[in-house]
Amino acid sequence: MFIGEAKRVSETQRVPLHFQAVSYLELTPELLADQDLVLLTPQVAYQAEIQAKIGDRVPMAVIPNDIYGWLNSQALVKFTCKQLAVHPAVAY
Repeated sequence: MFIGEAKRVSETQRVPLHFQAVSYLELTPELLADQDLVLLTPQVAYQAEIQAKIGDRVPMAVIPNDIYGWLNSQALVKFTCKQLAVHPAVAY
């Protein structure tokens, strides 16, 4: 639901983002090779196994607690844009 709403917000604001939710078990070198950024949920962000899988392959950021806790998809899009230095076509 959270990712679906974030996709809708990014489309509405004409921001070129593609969100994909996966389990950390699905993180493979092949999947990571196609990513510009990996967003981690707060509850798994500090697990060494996950950080080791991602390593230096792709930039990583932790979704802030206030964004994730409230499932604030608009704030998630804004946060992601800031991490990637992407500017939305529509001001928010």
